[in-house]
Amino acid sequence: MNVLVIGSGGREHALVWAISRSPGNPTIFCAPGNAGTGALGTNTDLDSDDHEEVVKFCRDEKIGLVVIGPEAPLVDGLADTLRENKIRIFGPGKEGAMLEGSKVFSKGFCDRHGIPTAAYKVFEDYNKAHVFIDNSGLETCVVKADGLAAGKGAIVCDDSIDAHAAIDTILKERKFGDAGNQTIIEDRLSGFETTLLTLVSGSNYVKLLYSQDHKRAFDGDRGPNTGGMGVFAPTPKVTPELDEIITRDIIEPTIKGLADDKIDYMGCLYFGLMITDEGPYVIEYNCRFGDPEAQAVLPLMKGDFLNALKKASEGNLDGVDLRYSGKKALTVILASEGYPGKYTKGIAISNDIGPLEENENLIIFHAGTRRDGNLLFTNGGRVVAITALGDDFKQCRDQVYSSLAPLRLKGLFYRKDIGQELVTV
Repeated sequence: MNVLVIGSGGREHALVWAISRSPGNPTIFCAPGNAGTGALGTNTDLDSDDHEEVVKFCRDEKIGLVVIGPEAPLVDGLADTLRENKIRIFGPGKEGAMLEGSKVFSKGFCDRHGIPTAAYKVFEDYNKAHVFIDNSGLETCVVKADGLAAGKGAIVCDDSIDAHAAIDTILKERKFGDAGNQTIIEDRLSGFETTLLTLVSGSNYVKLLYSQDHKRAFDGDRGPNTGGMGVFAPTPKVTPELDEIITRDIIEPTIKGLADDKIDYMGCLYFGLMITDEGPYVIEYNCRFGDPEAQAVLPLMKGDFLNALKKASEGNLDGVDLRYSGKKALTVILASEGYPGKYTKGIAISNDIGPLEENENLIIFHAGTRRDGNLLFTNGGRVVAITALGDDFKQCRDQVYSSLAPLRLKGLFYRKDIGQELVTV
C-alpha cells in the first residue's frame, strides 16, 4: 500500500516509523516531512493547504491511505475534501476537529453531554474579562485562547495579576492572532494530568496507553508552556480502577456524544485529563496523536499499526490487533535555545545527533531537522525526541540521560527531570 503522512514534526516521524514496521512493506510519502521521515520514505513538497493539490498527488501516486498528523489541516477540512474524492483518510472531518479547533466548542460539547470539565466563562471583550477577574474572587485560574495556538494557548495563572496579564496577551495584544478572538477563563483544577490516545471509528474505539506530558520549558515545571518537552508511558498513576472511572465518565460519554451530535468521527482522539480528588475532568481534546505522546506510546504497541489505521478509516475496528508490549517508555525533547519564543534555525547538529542515532538503546524521532547532503541542521523549535524503552523507568531515564551527558549540544537545551519522580517505579 502507498501511504501519505501529512506533517513535519516528531509525531509524524513516529507515525511513519510505526507504519513502516507493518508487515505489508508499505511505500510511504511524507509532506513535507523532515530528515527522519526522509530516511524511511520519500519527503515531498506538497502544500497541505492546497486541497486540490493533495487530491491530485493521491491520485497520481495511487495513495491507499492518507494519515494527517497535525491539527491545522484537520480543522481546515482536508479530511472532508479527501473523503469527498473517495480517498481513504485517517483523521476526523472539520466538524469533529472542532473539539480541538475551538475551546468554546469543546466546552459546549462537554456541557451538552454531561462530561466533567472545569467551570468556565467565555469572553470576547477584554474589558469585561478584566472586570470578571476583579469580581470573581478567583485566586488562581487558567486563561485560554479559543483557537489553535500550537499547544501554547493555555496560560496558567497563580493570581489575579497573572490573569490580567494573560487576558491582555490573548485579547488585547493578540499574541495568538485570530485564535484569540475569544478567550476562556476557567477554574484551575488541582491534581495530576494524564493523556490518553484512542483510535475512534464512529461508535467504536480502541484505547492505547495513558501517558504524562511535561509542557513547561524548564526543570521543575517552570517557564512558558511549550508543545511538550518530554513524556513517559504508561503512567503508573492511572490504576485499572481509575481507568474504569475515566472510561465510564469521560470516554464513553464522549463517543456517545459524537454520535448524538451526528459527528462521524474517524481518527485519533486525544483526551487531556486532570485527575482530581473529586474524579477525572477533561481539560482538552485533541483531534490527532499527541506530540510528544506518540513518540513514547507508539513504540510500546505491538501489532499491525497500519492495518489499525486503515480499518479505522473504513469504519470498522473489529479485529484490530494492537497490544501493549509491557515495556516502559520515556522521551526527552531536544529543543532550540529560545523555544517556545524566538530561536535560530540552521545550526549544524550532525556531531550531536549522530551518536544518539547509533545508540541501539534509543529511538530518535526527528522534528525540526533538515538534511543537506550528509549534514544535519536544526529547522524548528523542537528538534528531536529521544525515546528509550526499558523494563522500568529508571532504566529508561538512565539510557536517555547518560547518552546526552557527554554531548555539548550547542544551540540546544533539554529538561533534565523528565520522569524523575518515577525512578523507583
